[in-house]
Amino acid sequence: MKNHNAPFAIRFIGFSAREINIFDATFSVEQNRQKQYFRLSADSLQEPDLYLVNSDDLKALATLADMEPNNLQPALLVGTPHVELPFANVERPIRWLKLFDALDILIERRLIMLAKQNPSDATLVSAVPERRRRERLDLDLTDPLEYERMRSKQPRSDRILVIDNQSTFRDDLALALAHHVVPVEWAGTSDAAAEVYTRLSISVVLINPKLAQVDPYDLCTEIKHQHPSTRIAVVFLIDKDFDYDQIRANQVGCDGFLNRHLEQPQILLAIGKFLSLRDRVY
Repeated sequence: MKNHNAPFAIRFIGFSAREINIFDATFSVEQNRQKQYFRLSADSLQEPDLYLVNSDDLKALATLADMEPNNLQPALLVGTPHVELPFANVERPIRWLKLFDALDILIERRLIMLAKQNPSDATLVSAVPERRRRERLDLDLTDPLEYERMRSKQPRSDRILVIDNQSTFRDDLALALAHHVVPVEWAGTSDAAAEVYTRLSISVVLINPKLAQVDPYDLCTEIKHQHPSTRIAVVFLIDKDFDYDQIRANQVGCDGFLNRHLEQPQILLAIGKFLSLRDRVY
């Protein structure tokens, strides 16, 4: 279970850039609270501890429905929705003390639910719905080439490739996935990686973007171009000091990033979304 001293991750849905900046600033100055919070980046594949939703935005409410929030991943609405919904809410204008109190109550319930889980499930996380990473398509307006690309096929079998200067992360991941019969390959250079992803069927490629003499965005492009008709996920394993370029990442088809120091259940949950045997990973 997550260390209670660690800040809790919030997925924001439907807020403007201006509001998000205000939330970020408020979370930053509230460092002395017993429970602390931070906003997950839009490209982070980490699962949130809870959702914060702008209830004035109907599109945000529709997105929330896709997430299927529950006691383990609760939702807090900001504003009063026009229809009755089974979620906690705080009214606008926001009173920060009330908002933090509401967040604390939801997180406390989550922690109680986690504490009641079977200890034998500690290494595996219960399945949650996959986060929608694209807007719903209007097929009459979508570029046919884009639609065709999104219809790419799953790899023939599940296999993960870790591109890193050391094999430690790969070794830990391979041990965790051994029971699920998901091989985990390792390569320390881009040339060694190319020998793997051109020869074997790969489902997920995890790249250390700080690997010497490797541009991770160019490497992502090469991997995607190598298998244009196959759905291969490329994920960056970042440290806090890496400056993730969201615009460039989206341009090259990067599927997002993960903090490499997350607890193993979070890593497995994020990676499992890209594997065909999802129930076996969870």
